[in-house]
Formats: sequence, C-alpha cells, structure tokens
Amino acid sequence: MRIEMLEDIFKEAKEKKCDICVEVTIPGQEETEFIINRNSSLNNKLEYYKKAYDKNCVHIGRNEIRIVSVTAITFDCEI
Repeated sequence: MRIEMLEDIFKEAKEKKCDICVEVTIPGQEETEFIINRNSSLNNKLEYYKKAYDKNCVHIGRNEIRIVSVTAITFDCEI
C-alpha cells in the first residue's frame, strides 16, 4: 500500500460519508489488527497517518508496523 492510495480512499470515504477501516500489522501478533476511523474524524486521522507513516505506509518509528489495507465501510445495517 502507498500513501497516495490511502489518501484517495480517505477522500472518497469523506465524499460518500463512509467510515474507514485501516488494517495494520502489529509486532508480536500473527494476525493483523483493524482500526475503525469514523467519518467525522477522517481529516484528523489522515494527517496523523501522513505524519506517522512513510510513502510505503510503514510506521516511521517502528518498521514492524505498517498499513496493509484501507477500506471504506458503513455501519448502516440493523440486526
């Protein structure tokens, strides 16, 4: 994943009023972790990701942490 892709997905999610699911690797864990960012905080979170991760979405302080995927999501379903 590249930071430009992340920016594009965030932009589209903002336009469509979706939330974002960010999949990241975690040191010491076999499985990835999913982080949900609500639509109302996407501007703030995008700025954080751009400062904390390099152009290849690898964390600047810990290269074991990287963004694997980003997906626009919605919680509209009722159960």
